[in-house]
Amino acid sequence: MNITAALIASFRRVIVANELDNDLNYALKFSDPDGVRSGKSGWSFGVCQFDTQNNPAALQCLAECGFTPAEIAGIRNQTIDVHQFEHRLNANAAIVEKWDRRQLSSCLTRADYILDKYGITPADDAALLAVADYDNQYHLSDIDKVGTLVHGLKHLGVPFTAKDVLQYKLSGTKYGREHPGDCKRRYDNLVEIMAA
Repeated sequence: MNITAALIASFRRVIVANELDNDLNYALKFSDPDGVRSGKSGWSFGVCQFDTQNNPAALQCLAECGFTPAEIAGIRNQTIDVHQFEHRLNANAAIVEKWDRRQLSSCLTRADYILDKYGITPADDAALLAVADYDNQYHLSDIDKVGTLVHGLKHLGVPFTAKDVLQYKLSGTKYGREHPGDCKRRYDNLVEIMAA
């Protein structure tokens, strides 16, 4: 599939709705993705809500913004008060935006590559964006084995829809089973944006 500027723009709108509840002010603030400071994801930031515990690009972005290795470790492990650093995110908004653009493009390209690799056909752009959103949130496995989104979509045997991705998230992920409302909210945002 050809990843066009229009498709990337649509994906950005989906991510802003899903990750920031359509409030771009949150992009330059640190947030706790699981709400309990478990340290599983570290503090998140940016439009894509970079997972500082599991996404190396997040750490590279922070370093480019001038964060020290000790500060980055504290952000990653949620052991420091990040509110004192939000002014630095704001001062480096262009750098954060550059890394967000890379993440958005990477999620789309990765989703498209993996689907093509396994001969899985999205029914439309919304279906591809649903997989790219899945990649941004969970990281899409490049392995076709039971328990992966790739396996689930491949075994449908027909072009898949965004609703198929939602169904997989609800039944095939711990997060989906524990937070079905959030998964449905993300799906509804996608459908609404793609219908506009």
